[in-house]
Amino acid sequence: MENSRPQLNLADLTRLRWLLGGVLGLLSAWTVFYMEVDVVVPLAIISILVPLFTWRPGLSAALPPWVHRLAFPLIVMIFVFDWWQNREPLPAMIRLDLMLLAYRCISPRGRREDLQLILLALFAVVVTGVFTVSIAFVLQILLFSACALALLLAVTIADARSGDALRETAGWEKNGWREFFARLKRVSDWRVVSLGAALFGGVVGLSVVLFMTIPRFEFTTGFFIENLLTRKSLTGFTENVRFGDVTEIQQDTSMAFAVDVDPALVPAEPYWRMLVLDEYSGEGFQSSASLKQSIERSGERSMIHRGGRRFTLDGGVWVFFFQPSISRYLPLLGGFSQITFGEPKAMAQQFSLRLAMLDSSPAKMVAYRIEGMDTDGRLPDPEFARRFAAGLLPETPAGRFRASPAEINEAPLPAPSFLGLGLRQSRDRQQMADWVKELGGTGEGGLELARRAVSWLQERHSYSLSSTIPAGESGESDPLVRWLGSAEPGHCELFAGGLVLLARAAGVPARMVTGFKGGSWNTLSGGIRVLNSDAHAWCEIWDNATESWVRVDPTPGSTFGPSPANTAGRTAMQTNLPADSSWSARMDGMRIFWYRQVVNFDSASQAGLLTSSKQALQLKAEESRLWIDTTLETIGAWFRSPWERTRYVGLGSVLIALAGGYLVWRSLGRGWWLAWRSRRAKTGRADPVRREAGRWLRQMETVPGRSNALSPETPLAKVQAELLRIRFGERDTWAEPVAVFLAARKELRSARRSGRQA
Repeated sequence: MENSRPQLNLADLTRLRWLLGGVLGLLSAWTVFYMEVDVVVPLAIISILVPLFTWRPGLSAALPPWVHRLAFPLIVMIFVFDWWQNREPLPAMIRLDLMLLAYRCISPRGRREDLQLILLALFAVVVTGVFTVSIAFVLQILLFSACALALLLAVTIADARSGDALRETAGWEKNGWREFFARLKRVSDWRVVSLGAALFGGVVGLSVVLFMTIPRFEFTTGFFIENLLTRKSLTGFTENVRFGDVTEIQQDTSMAFAVDVDPALVPAEPYWRMLVLDEYSGEGFQSSASLKQSIERSGERSMIHRGGRRFTLDGGVWVFFFQPSISRYLPLLGGFSQITFGEPKAMAQQFSLRLAMLDSSPAKMVAYRIEGMDTDGRLPDPEFARRFAAGLLPETPAGRFRASPAEINEAPLPAPSFLGLGLRQSRDRQQMADWVKELGGTGEGGLELARRAVSWLQERHSYSLSSTIPAGESGESDPLVRWLGSAEPGHCELFAGGLVLLARAAGVPARMVTGFKGGSWNTLSGGIRVLNSDAHAWCEIWDNATESWVRVDPTPGSTFGPSPANTAGRTAMQTNLPADSSWSARMDGMRIFWYRQVVNFDSASQAGLLTSSKQALQLKAEESRLWIDTTLETIGAWFRSPWERTRYVGLGSVLIALAGGYLVWRSLGRGWWLAWRSRRAKTGRADPVRREAGRWLRQMETVPGRSNALSPETPLAKVQAELLRIRFGERDTWAEPVAVFLAARKELRSARRSGRQA
C-alpha cells in the first residue's frame, strides 16, 4: 500500500529554511555576549530586526532595490572606519560579521545565501569559542550545530525536489505560521526525529569519549587570534586608580576569581593583594615610574616560576581560577615559593613588593597553583630597612621627573621612597603637619602612629559608598586634604589615601594597596569565591621595629592589623568566611568544575579520570557481586528455614496475585493500552490498534484446517471480518477493538483444539 504520509512542498521548505536561518543568525550573534567586545549596537539591531523579519517574511520582499545596492558598500565603509578609529582588528571584524549576519538574515535568500549565512554564523561561534569557557556557551553551540544541520538538510531536500520551483514557491511569505507548523507536525515522523536526535546525541557522546581517551597534546603558544583582541580591565585595577574606581568595581557582583584550598590555611580575613600604589597625584594613587621599572620582567614562557620565598610546606597549595579581563596583576596573599600555570606563560615579579603580573590581562580564565604562600600580612624587606636606616629615602618620588619610557630606559631610577606627599600647595603640607602634631607625632613607631591615625580618621568620618569630597576652587587645595578636614563620609580609597598621607607627613613610609578583601565559601565547589564587589583598598605601613611592611586597614568595620590563619578546623563552617549556597554561587561552582574537568583537561587529568573511572567500575562490580551474594544467601536462608502454614498461605497469595495480574493484563490491560495509544496516534498504518489487528490476522493463517474454520458464517470468519475492518477500514466503522481481540483469542484457541482432534 502506498505511503499516505503528506510531505512538505517547496513553499513549506522555503519557509522552514527562512525560520532556521533566522534562529541560526540569532544564536551565533548572541555568542558574542561572552566576549568583552563593544557590540551593543549591532546586537541590539540584530535582536530587533531578525525576529521581526523572520516572523514577517513579507517585509524582506518589500525592501526597495536601492537597499540591496547600498548595503554592501555601506557595511564596508563602516568596517574600514571602525578599524581606523579603534585600531583593533578583531573587534572590527566581529562587528563586520554581525552586520553581514543582520543583512543576510533580513534579505531574500536562496541556496547560496543560506550557505553564506552558515559560514558567517560559524565565524562568530569559532571566534567566541577561542576565548570562552562558559557552560552556557557549550549548550548554545550544541543548539547552533543542530540548527545548522537542520538548515543544511532543508537546503539539500529543496535542491533535490523536482518541478517548477518558481511556481511552487511563489507567494510563500504570505502564508501563515500556524498552518505551516500544523503541516510540519503532520509530516514529521517521530521515529525519524528520534533517530536523528539519537545520532546527534551519539556523536556528542562519542566526542566526549574521544576527548577523555585520546592523548593530550601540549601547545606552547596560545591561539594567534587572542593577540588580535585588546582586552580592557573590568575592575580598574591598573597602575592608576582614581578616587571612586574601586567603588565602581564594587557595583559588579560577578565572580573575580575562585580558590581551591584547605580551609585550615585561610586567614580569618584574607586580603588578596594585586597592586601597590606609591605616588599620589591629587586625583588618586598610581604606580610611579621607579616602581614600574623595579618589576623584573621575564621574556621566557614557562609553566613554573620561582618566587622569592624559600620553599616550605607550611603555606600549603592554593589553586586559583582567575577570571578573564580582571587585571594582568594576579591576586596573592603575600610572597610565595613557586607558581605553576596550566600552560606556559611569561610572568614578571617584584619580589620585595610580592607582586606578580602577566604580560596582559588574560582573555580567558587562567588557572595557577601557588605553593608556599605567606599569609600572615607582614612583608619583611631587609633592603628597604637598610636604606631607611641610612636615610636614603628622598621624599619626592623619582618617577615624577622621569616619566617618559625613553628616559626610564636610559638609566635606572632610584627605588620608591614611599614618603612623597605629592601636595602642591604649601598650606596643604602645613595642614598635614598640624594634623600629625595633633596625633602626637611618630611616637613609638610606624605601627603605633597608624593605630592613632586610624582612630582619628574613624572618629571624624563614617563609611559610605556614595562619598563626596567638599568642593574647592581649582588649585586652591588638594581634594584629599579637603576631605580629611571635613566630616564627610568616605569609602575605602579615601580612608586608605588619608592614612598614607598622614603617615608620610609623620616621616613613616606608607603605600596604598588595591585588590580584594574576604570572599565567601562556595558550598558546592568547596572553595573560596571572591566577587568583584569584594574589591577593596587598604594600606601597608612600614614598621621599623620588625623591619617589615604591615597591613593596616583604616576602613571602618575592618580589622586594624594582620589576621591570623584559621587553624581551628578544616570545614567550611569553621572558617570565618560566610558559607554561600546561592544560585549564583552554584553556577560559579559549575563553571569552575567545567574549567577544571573540561577546559583545563590535560594528560594528568586524563590519567586521573581513567584511573578513577576504572576504580569506580571495579567498586561497582564488587558492590554488585556482594549484593547478588547477599540476596542469594537471604533467599536460600528463607527456603531453609522451617515452613509453616502462614508461609504457605503468604506464598500462595503472592503467586495467585501475580497470576491474576498477568491474566487481567493479557485479557484487558493490553487492549486498553493499545486503545489509549491509538487515540493519541496519527491516522494511517502506524496506528498500534491496526498493527495489533494485523498480528491476529497473521495468526489466523496458521490455523489447522483453515478452509473449514474460515468458511462463511463461522465464528472465526466473523472475527476475521472485524479484524480486516480494523486493519484497513475507517475508524468510525470499527467495533470495540478490545472485544474483537478477545474474541479472536477465544476463537483461535477453539479452532486449534478442533484441528488437533481431527
